[in-house]
Amino acid sequence: MATQPVAITGYTYDELMLKHECPWAKDHHESPLRLSSILDRCRELKLFDRCLFVKCTKANDDDILLYHNESLLKSLSQAPCKNIEQLKEFCRTYDDVYMNEFSLEAAKLAVGGSLNLLDSIMTNKCQNGFALVRPPGHHAMENEMNGFCLFNNVVITAKTAIEKYNLQRVLIIDWDVHHGQGTQYAFYDTNKVLCISTHRYEYGQYWPSLAESDFDFIGEGDGQGFNVNIPLNKTGLKNADYLYIFFNIILPIAYEYDPDLVLVSAGYDVALGCPEGEMKITPDTFAHLTHYLKGLANGKVMILLEGGYCIDTLAESAVWTLRSLLGDPCSPLQACTNPDPIVRKTVACCKNVLKDYWQSLRIDLTDKCEIWIKEAKRKQALIPLINNKIRPIQYDLTPTLIIKQTEEQLLKIQQDIKRALELAPHQKPLERGRTLLVYDELMKKFHSRGHCERPGRIEAIWKGVQSRGLDQRCKMIPSRLATKEEILLAHNDEFYELMKSTKTASERQLKQLKGALRSVEYTNDVFDNALLAAGSCLNMIDAIMTDEGRNGFAIVRPPGHHAHCSLDYGFCYFNNVAICARYLQRHYNLQRILIIDFDYHMGDGVKDVFYEDPGVLYISLHCYDAFPPNEGHPNDSGKDKGLGYNINIGWLKFDPPAVDADYINAFHHVILPIAYEYNPEFVLVCAGFDAAEGDRIGWGKLSACAYSQMTHMLLSLANGRVLEVLEGGYCLHQLNICGSACVATLLGDSPIRCSEDSAKYPQDLVSVRTIQMIKDIHRSFWTSLFTIPDQNENAIDKLAENLEKTAIKNN
Repeated sequence: MATQPVAITGYTYDELMLKHECPWAKDHHESPLRLSSILDRCRELKLFDRCLFVKCTKANDDDILLYHNESLLKSLSQAPCKNIEQLKEFCRTYDDVYMNEFSLEAAKLAVGGSLNLLDSIMTNKCQNGFALVRPPGHHAMENEMNGFCLFNNVVITAKTAIEKYNLQRVLIIDWDVHHGQGTQYAFYDTNKVLCISTHRYEYGQYWPSLAESDFDFIGEGDGQGFNVNIPLNKTGLKNADYLYIFFNIILPIAYEYDPDLVLVSAGYDVALGCPEGEMKITPDTFAHLTHYLKGLANGKVMILLEGGYCIDTLAESAVWTLRSLLGDPCSPLQACTNPDPIVRKTVACCKNVLKDYWQSLRIDLTDKCEIWIKEAKRKQALIPLINNKIRPIQYDLTPTLIIKQTEEQLLKIQQDIKRALELAPHQKPLERGRTLLVYDELMKKFHSRGHCERPGRIEAIWKGVQSRGLDQRCKMIPSRLATKEEILLAHNDEFYELMKSTKTASERQLKQLKGALRSVEYTNDVFDNALLAAGSCLNMIDAIMTDEGRNGFAIVRPPGHHAHCSLDYGFCYFNNVAICARYLQRHYNLQRILIIDFDYHMGDGVKDVFYEDPGVLYISLHCYDAFPPNEGHPNDSGKDKGLGYNINIGWLKFDPPAVDADYINAFHHVILPIAYEYNPEFVLVCAGFDAAEGDRIGWGKLSACAYSQMTHMLLSLANGRVLEVLEGGYCLHQLNICGSACVATLLGDSPIRCSEDSAKYPQDLVSVRTIQMIKDIHRSFWTSLFTIPDQNENAIDKLAENLEKTAIKNN
């Protein structure tokens, strides 16, 4: 078992970085206020009190020369900072750069602080970290300052990680609104670094206006396929658009790459209100993006500050990023629907050019997107682009950002910012007891000789939790019997009384009741045992809803998800999860409940209870042709008002058996997009572990990684209110390690990396065909699923003609 880091999150900054400013434009938007506002807001929320401070020290020349050459270093050291006119002439030789007498030292501190933070992460002093540094770095090239950047902090950090710590795979995510071309150039021909950048492009009209910022620049040599550009060709894009990009491109590729370290060039100029970016991403969205990246690289994630020029949303965005690093729950986003058609086009084009390099992108067929590639190139051809080899001799001095909006537009932006901040208030984190457990030895009392649903199942999980010391970090919730009224939330009176009669039935009567065809057994203990399982789950619901804990795992038996309103079935008597969902509706007035079922067998009982109820979205991952018979086909999608709210990800063929990547890709491509569109208030999980390798009934090859990762991804939803309820799983060894892995992940420990290369790739015969079918069936219900916009050749030709006429007229 890996040693836990001393702290969860480290951070670094230096006050001297506040002295770096533009001497000829004190109101320049890349100002010291950008950093000081973040520091002030973090202190106000006492976030730094929970972090490890890592001191900045100046990088030495050898550090800087890992990427930059000696002539740049010499040029900067000889910059005429004391003569402003000479300094202006010096800065004109670079694109959008300014300096003063403190700039070189600040830039060295930015690099040095980043490297010190990297060292703290790599030596287990902290799990992750945030480098609050300026000047920014991602535009700086080998021999050239560029775009407010002197040295490329993220490139030097990545190169150090490879050379000093012998890392083989480093992932760099750049969500700044500008393309970090310096980072791209540094790693364009290597597969040791995977660079993924999403940036405003507008077919080349937006700075830095490079041809190589487009989607078809994917690397060369050993780096072919390892440079991913996701150009954004319009402004005003929203949360739904960025999540669409994350779920369709970034996360599938990142998980397949399986990095040893994740670095993020975190520019917050994509945030709502930034006049430089003109996008509409709300600050709390960055908590979600950060949360997903923490699922990679054993949680070794390092954020480096880049751009961001709306002070209110810059500070708030950075705060949400830091809170996510610390493990605080993500604030629920408003329902993310209808990704922009232009974003859909771009995603389709990216998938098309990258599909030969990443198996996870082959899930979607992109042959029909050739028309959008053609359109993009036509539009780009009208723009006078530059490239890295042809550059002006002299540039205009870096300008102060000119705000083009009218007073009415500025007022509207301020109102939008105010509303976004009000919708995502900061709540005090639950420092202790964030994860709840319920376990009672009495649930072992029901026992049928030789049956695989045996008492040892819950004991195996409990021992796994204890052996890892997880029970000491959780809060135990007492068990109790469910009342008749509570059972009747999902079952009818006649069935309840029948079950109650088993308490006093003779052995002969019990044998007469035995449902051989229904796979159920009876003893005098089964009724109380089933009541205890259901009641214990309801105690967990109450504890989570009253903030006694954030999430929980119910180690209960017998399982429940096959139980119907008037019928026990498949080892199940009372439907624990269905009762919990109805209880949440009745007692807490919840309108949207998400149930995820990853048991090897489809939960037909849960499906039937909510088949016509849009207040519960039921998504099941299972083997289609396993028990129960004639259930769980992907075409079965609900009825009447519940149409579209029953989603069966039923693997059409479990030969070969499913591996971790099959389930993880189902989350990326289907479950998470739909979940964000649904916007649940609570997540219930039918946690069955019978798809794990070696199970007596299921025939899967899942490892603890899959269960840990699925749990981690669900924690981003519903303000972190997630309750996992034990269902199947009949290999005691796998119950021990997989169940405890879920509890550890609920506690905020880093989810498990996939240990086997063969489990990193979705299989054509298992998940690829099934996910394609699921999307085809459910696109009419859910706008967030991947689609290629409709093609219209005439419209594209007409658009190109108009663009050409406009270009001629402007010239």
